[in-house]
Amino acid sequence: MKNLLFILILITFSCNQDQKTKTKEHTEKIEYIYEASYLDNVNIGNNELVLKIQQMHQYLIDKDFQMASTFFSDDIIFILEDGYILEGKATVMKHMTDNFSLIKIQDYEVDINFSVTGDNGDEWVLLWDNAKIVLPDGNSAKYDWMEAFQFVNGKITKINQFSRPIIK
Repeated sequence: MKNLLFILILITFSCNQDQKTKTKEHTEKIEYIYEASYLDNVNIGNNELVLKIQQMHQYLIDKDFQMASTFFSDDIIFILEDGYILEGKATVMKHMTDNFSLIKIQDYEVDINFSVTGDNGDEWVLLWDNAKIVLPDGNSAKYDWMEAFQFVNGKITKINQFSRPIIK
């Protein structure tokens, strides 16, 4: 029994030392090759913002554009995957309504989504997702997206989107 107790104490001490080493490794200053031009440090942010992004996507999939628009600020900026920039809630909603009305989004999946808060207080939700897009003629393709959503006062003020077709 004493040997078992000794082994448990030894394992506990060893695990604590490993944790202290890992913590030290993550807190040491790293000299990066390239300096960040925007945010140097980020922390995990408000997970309720992730839920807002998921709700907004569900409204878009269901073609409830009025409800989807409630997540956007009046001065939203949407940077499309081709680099074209849409400015203002009315312009963004017209684009979404015109384009999402024509397609069906099927098999929507989220690969990664998390909220981050920058060292300057900026709040973002980063999302990697994918879905099958079905066109009116029945042709379809599966796409991957990488999106970043910036929030100010609980509203989306910027969307930056990249996409690519998934080739099998």
